Amino acid sequence: MAQGRAYQAYQNTQVRTSSQKQLVVMLYDGMDRFMSRAIKAIREGDIETAHVNLHRTGQILLELLGTLREEAGGEIAVNLKKIYVFCYERVVIANLRKDPEMIHEIRQVLKNLGNGWKEIGQKRAGQSMGPGVSGKIRITG
Repeated sequence: MAQGRAYQAYQNTQVRTSSQKQLVVMLYDGMDRFMSRAIKAIREGDIETAHVNLHRTGQILLELLGTLREEAGGEIAVNLKKIYVFCYERVVIANLRKDPEMIHEIRQVLKNLGNGWKEIGQKRAGQSMGPGVSGKIRITG
């Protein structure tokens, strides 16, 4: 039990000290992990574990939807909203059907988006911010 609490404390610290962009990447990584577990559970006949992991994936998608600010994010935010809604609907259907192929398709879409966020983070980390430019990042899309 003590080891579990230590890991939870580590995770809490990691979340509190991460930038918004890093948090988004962590959410994408979490969805990938949950969908992987769901696929494995379905193949093993563990319907409850599959449901729990697909539900968590859906909750993350809803959280990402809630962070979008279409007025500030413009076309990117509008397009992300469409993708998130599409993926959420597919996760719900995949959960009802317990369809590993459908989950795999969603996973690929979200993996591509997550890789895009990671790439943005790497490019920004390699660039120095100009004078007077804040290092704070607002998630708008």
